[in-house]
Amino acid sequence: MLAALMIVAGVVCLGLANQTRPPLIIAGALAMTLGILLISPLAIRALAALGGRAPVAVRLALRDLARHQARSGAALAAISLALGITAAIIISSASDKSAANAGNLSDTQILVWIGQPEGGNGPDGPVVPVRTPAQLRVLAAAVHQIAEPLHHSEMIALDMPVNPADKPQPGGQGSQGGQPVAGIGAPLNPASGGRVGTYSAIPLYVAAPAVLRYLGISPATIGPATDFLTVHAKQLAVTTPSTFASATHVQRIQAPSYTSQPTSLITLGGLRRWHWIQIQSGWLVQSSQPVTAAQLAAARDVAAKAGLIIEARNSQASLATISAAATAAGALLALGVLAMTVALMRTEAAGDLRTLTAAGATSTTRRALTAATAGGLALLGALLGSASAYLALAAGHLSDLSTLSRVPLLYLAITVLGVPVAAALTGWTLAGRKPPSIARRVFE
Repeated sequence: MLAALMIVAGVVCLGLANQTRPPLIIAGALAMTLGILLISPLAIRALAALGGRAPVAVRLALRDLARHQARSGAALAAISLALGITAAIIISSASDKSAANAGNLSDTQILVWIGQPEGGNGPDGPVVPVRTPAQLRVLAAAVHQIAEPLHHSEMIALDMPVNPADKPQPGGQGSQGGQPVAGIGAPLNPASGGRVGTYSAIPLYVAAPAVLRYLGISPATIGPATDFLTVHAKQLAVTTPSTFASATHVQRIQAPSYTSQPTSLITLGGLRRWHWIQIQSGWLVQSSQPVTAAQLAAARDVAAKAGLIIEARNSQASLATISAAATAAGALLALGVLAMTVALMRTEAAGDLRTLTAAGATSTTRRALTAATAGGLALLGALLGSASAYLALAAGHLSDLSTLSRVPLLYLAITVLGVPVAAALTGWTLAGRKPPSIARRVFE
């Protein structure tokens, strides 16, 4: 009853915390931990009862766990907590929907820039080098060479708007200068350190048909008076060297949140109304499969020879790395606790082992005893820990349970099945030696 009360209290605290109240989160975590500790002996008894019709060696091993339930219960609680924390990290990583769309680009994309990324920075803002049609054809051929080795690749030309009233700036590649491009900005929040009247720059692209098709936007859904399409919900301002005005007729769109993708656009009608023109700034190369390191290295070589600049996904610790590290750490900790517990229990049951050996039990029976002890304790701990992790996370995400819909089957299978199998195999391998003496009684 006390175990159930602590688990219920933990779930209630985590639910009320809603991931925003640290005191309730701490109280809920402590209550869940105490609940696992208190319910562990009961779980040991239930496991022993379920093994009533198992083979003799397995039945003896499970009954030994129940007979020494104070020690095995504490070990089960430690294993459950270790694997429960592991499961919580794995499940949380898999449920982080924003992480899949985080960073500058997807791992299936390469952004090819004419000049510096995002057009470089001139004294009047971002600058894109001016290229003649003949030069653009040569650069496009180089981009084709980059895209060709990729799997089912697609090239999307990216244009940026330019205000003809703005004077060209020096610093472009080759013998030609660069043209400052128009952009939009979102006001910075003074609470986060920004001053009133300051804006964060957002690259602005032209809503060409190919770009709209890539973003999955139907031209029919764009209003005829719409000037700007953007994923940003803030009030935006138009920024050029000669213009600073409020961005009117803005339509919100849904698009991937990668920072280097074209997620803020000016429509072709908006170009006419603002009296701007468009200039090509680069290409977005989209592959159907992740770009390999060899393909990226080859793309950089081609780009360097053509005077282009490559941008790919920034290197960062992936969720797979986090899940793999958590799984390995939890498994090692659980196996360490198991090794100490099984060694102590097998030592205390040395008399039973001598009796079995004297009665003709083979090394197979002796190995099965240790393997069943380790495997049973590990399996129970994995199930109890994973169930507790899901219960705690469900309470914490009560307002939006859909975040837990993505189940990391591989890593959970390694935790729930792999650890018990590894424990049983290790116990089977290291056990089985014949007791040094079966004729002398050990002094108590």
